[in-house]
Amino acid sequence: MLRKTVVLIAFAALAALAGCPGAEKTAPSSSAPDFTLPDLSGKKVRLADQKGKVVLIEFWATWCPPCRSSIPGIERLHKTYGGKGLVVLAISMDEGGWDKVKAFSAEQGITYPVLQGNEDVSTKYLVRMIPAVFLVDKQGNIAKQFIGGGSEEDMEKEIKALL
Repeated sequence: MLRKTVVLIAFAALAALAGCPGAEKTAPSSSAPDFTLPDLSGKKVRLADQKGKVVLIEFWATWCPPCRSSIPGIERLHKTYGGKGLVVLAISMDEGGWDKVKAFSAEQGITYPVLQGNEDVSTKYLVRMIPAVFLVDKQGNIAKQFIGGGSEEDMEKEIKALL
């Protein structure tokens, strides 16, 4: 009995440390770490250049099933709010195989910028699991964070409030 209790406590502690898929977290109003990353065409994209817009940053990978399932919703948000001040930046954490990411993005019909991520940017954002979504307000502060992704409805509600 004691052993079972210890195992359950250890499991609960690990789950709390890792975060739960779909869990929402409101981040303190901290400045979003700046980054400059190449997009699919090699063009450099800098977060600081997006100031004055609401930015949805998603850390993802082609091999991640929850990441794959979030693409249609993020695409809809991009198409609905892109002309109203929303910028979507998808940061691919795929290692190597950038051609695979390009092919995957084309196959999925992704129209928002897909950037080549690296350990430096994921460390700056304290990304421990993907998908990880950050909403950055017009002043460049992290306004909301969705650990393990987030529902399209919840993200849309937050985006509307920030716009």
